[in-house]
Amino acid sequence: MSEAAASAHVFVSERKDLLVRTERLVREFHPSMSAGAVIATVTRCRDELVRAGVRAGLATAAETMARARLQRGQTGQEPPRPRVPRPRRPVSPRQRAHGVRTVAPA
Repeated sequence: MSEAAASAHVFVSERKDLLVRTERLVREFHPSMSAGAVIATVTRCRDELVRAGVRAGLATAAETMARARLQRGQTGQEPPRPRVPRPRRPVSPRQRAHGVRTVAPA
């Protein structure tokens, strides 16, 4: 089996595993959440993990991450809000002349 074929096999088996786990979560959260909401959550979690570089155990990690988010949603807890950077004050020409590039807010 060539390296490309082995890689494709791993990819397909991970996708099948993720599908099985997604179906399990849909059944688990069925009465309180729609299948579309569960699938969207799993998809977002998988995408975040792929962007973070996770390859091995992707289905397990996505299921765990999605289950935690879905359980938070069931209990009515708000998901944590993303950190919004505070705006920086403009740098004066005098500060720029001394090598200051940004100034933290007061």
